[in-house]
Amino acid sequence: MRAPESLRPGSGVTPGARDPQRETRHRFTVPCYRCDMTGMEGPRAGNRNIESYALIAGAGGAVVGYVSGFIAFSGQLTGLGGSGSISGLAAAVSAIVGAIAFVLGYIRQSADEIRWRRRSLYRRVIDVLGLTLTGVGVAVLMIGSIFQVLQLAFRDLVLNSLTSSTLVAVTAGVTAYALFLIASQISTKTLASLLALFLVAGVFASMLTADDATWWQRNFSALGMGGNGSAQAFNLTIIVAGFAMITLADYLTMDLRSRPGPRGMRLRGVSVIRILLIIIGIALTGVGLVPVDVSVLAHNTFSSTALVGFAVLLVLVPTLLKGLPKGFVITTFVVIGVIVVGGVLFLIGYYNLTALELVAVLVIFAWLILFARNATGGQGDAWAPEPAAAQRVQRRRIGGVLVGALAVGAFLAGRLTRR
Repeated sequence: MRAPESLRPGSGVTPGARDPQRETRHRFTVPCYRCDMTGMEGPRAGNRNIESYALIAGAGGAVVGYVSGFIAFSGQLTGLGGSGSISGLAAAVSAIVGAIAFVLGYIRQSADEIRWRRRSLYRRVIDVLGLTLTGVGVAVLMIGSIFQVLQLAFRDLVLNSLTSSTLVAVTAGVTAYALFLIASQISTKTLASLLALFLVAGVFASMLTADDATWWQRNFSALGMGGNGSAQAFNLTIIVAGFAMITLADYLTMDLRSRPGPRGMRLRGVSVIRILLIIIGIALTGVGLVPVDVSVLAHNTFSSTALVGFAVLLVLVPTLLKGLPKGFVITTFVVIGVIVVGGVLFLIGYYNLTALELVAVLVIFAWLILFARNATGGQGDAWAPEPAAAQRVQRRRIGGVLVGALAVGAFLAGRLTRR
C-alpha cells in the first residue's frame, strides 16, 4: 500500500504530527443544511432539484386548470373578465394549486432547518398560513388585474371552451411554478417585499371596488365597514399582513443575530426589535378582526397600537442596532421627518386623515423592505437556537410589552373616540 504523502521520507512531517495542508483542505467542507451535498456542488444540486420540483408543480397545476376549465366552459363562449368569466375560474384554481405548491415548497425548504425543528406546532401553522395566504393573495390580485386589463384591451371578445381551458391551465401552471420557487427560496428580503406588495395591492383593490365612493373623506378604516366583498377583502388583507409580520419578526431576528456589530460583537437590542414587530403584527391582525363598525374603541386601540409600534421601531432601529449602513440610518431619519411633516400638515388642516395614513403606510413599508435588505450580513450562525430559559424570559417580555402597548393604544383610541 502506498504511504500517504505526509508520511513519506523527506516530507518533513513526522508520524502523528498535525498536517496543516490536510486540515486546510477539510476545514471549509461544512454541511449544507439546505443542500443535498456538501462543498461547492451542494447549492447547484439543490437548485436543480428545486427547479425540477417547481416544474412538476407547474405541470400539475396546468393539468388541474385545464380539467377545471373544460368542465366549467364546455360548450359555451366565455369572456376574459367580469362575472362568470375566465378570470374568476383562473383565479380560483390558481389560488388552490398555488397554495398547495407554496406549502409543499416551504415545508421542503424548512424541514432541515434548526429554526423549524425547534418551533412549536402552532408557530409552524402561523408561519405556513401567513406566508401562504400572502403569496396566494399577491398571485390572485395579479391574475385579476391582468385579465381585467385584457378585457379592456379586447372588448366584447369571447372564447370557446378549448381556448378558455388553455388560458386557465397556463395561469394555474405558472402560478404553481412561481409560488413553489418563491417558497423554496424564501428569505427575509423576499418576505418583506412580498408583505409590502400584498398589503399595498390588497388595499388598493379594496379602494377601487369600495361601494362607498366617499370613504376617503373619513379614513382607511372605512374600507372595512359593511359586509360586502370589498370590506371583507380589506379586512382579510390586514389580518394576513399581521400574520406575515409576526413571521417576518423571526426572519429579521435571525439575520440580525448573524450580523456583526461594532468591534465584531453581536448586535444588541435585537430582542427588542423582535418584540416590537410581533406587537405590530398582533395589532394589525386585531385591526382586521375588529372593523370600525363592530367596535370603534377596540378598532382604534389596535390601530393606535400598530401606529405607536411603528413609530417606536423607526426610532429604536438606528439607536439600538449599531453597525447598520450609514445610508440606511440616514434614510430612517428621513422617513421619520416625512411622517412628522405629514402629521403637522394634518394638524393644521392641509391633509385629511386618509392622506396622512396613505403617506405613512407607503413610506413605512418601503422602509421595512430596506430594513430587511440591510439586516442581512456577517457569517455567524443565523439559526442558532436560544436557550429555553431565554425563550421563557422573552415570552414574558413580549406579554408585558404587549399589555403596555395595548394600554397606550386604548388611551389614544379613547381620545380619538371622544373627538
